[in-house]
Amino acid sequence: MLLSQRPAQPRPGLLIQCALAAFILLLCYFAIRRPCTAPAPVEAAAAPAPSPLAAAAAAGSLQYVNVTYDPLAHSINASSYPHPKRRAGFKAVNNANAIKYDSYVGDVVSKLPFETVLDAGTGNGQLVRALRARNRAAWGIELSQAVLERDAADLLAAGLVEQGSLTDLPYADSQFDLVFSADVLEHILPDQADDVVRELVRVAKRDLVLSISLKSIHNDELHTLLRPRDWWEALFAEHGAVPNRALVWALQQKDVSFIRDDYNDCRQEGDAEDGGRFEVCTVQQTWLVGAPGQEVRPHRAITPANGELEPWMFAFRKV
Repeated sequence: MLLSQRPAQPRPGLLIQCALAAFILLLCYFAIRRPCTAPAPVEAAAAPAPSPLAAAAAAGSLQYVNVTYDPLAHSINASSYPHPKRRAGFKAVNNANAIKYDSYVGDVVSKLPFETVLDAGTGNGQLVRALRARNRAAWGIELSQAVLERDAADLLAAGLVEQGSLTDLPYADSQFDLVFSADVLEHILPDQADDVVRELVRVAKRDLVLSISLKSIHNDELHTLLRPRDWWEALFAEHGAVPNRALVWALQQKDVSFIRDDYNDCRQEGDAEDGGRFEVCTVQQTWLVGAPGQEVRPHRAITPANGELEPWMFAFRKV
């Protein structure tokens, strides 16, 4: 005879555990759905939060062009190149008011075929080292002897860098496939511009690539020559080097997605009577200044008229 089975009675302890679990899940649900509130600003003039457009730009909207030049296929023996020929009777002039110019490593090697290169305003010689590491025959010249002795003593002893002024270079004409200069020309005085550009073009055999800062932000006293892009291009053309638009397109980073509300610390740069005034602002965009391990900055300067981001790149072909 089969006995009927009584339905199992739930245990009080189990019911309590289930109720507690449901309560915890309910708390988690409302915690996730609760809107996040930004912390109160420390100062009334705090910078606005990064815009979605700026985040999208950092994710890959910067305009650039890939070129077909293959540096690995361009075999060079840098050690086979002699030192550049010097002008007869040249005497270097020491300058006690020398300024230390920073240099950075760019990606010019991957976009332009060249073998010999001068780094004009080499500073600590970092660019010369980077180019030598990429098997390019690189030399540098720097206004400050003290900087070279402190930061590039080995390059100085090897004759790879030397003290000198960009207004009076010691080299013969057309000595370098490429003349490079990284954030230097904004430091010269306005009445030196003609002499410096003339000398850079004179010693170049073919190409010139420069980064020239257009901002005074954080550099009000150091940046003594701020002029717009078309002013610099006209000056180089006057001395025999025309803009290389394709190479500028390949090197210059741009972002036209920012709107007016994204701009901070805007100011008018330049000279109304010499090249005209132009606007430079900053935007919130994290970027690396120099080689890995150097400086990471949360803000970046931009010229709103064309969306060009610092560093502002210039490229010329000698004619």
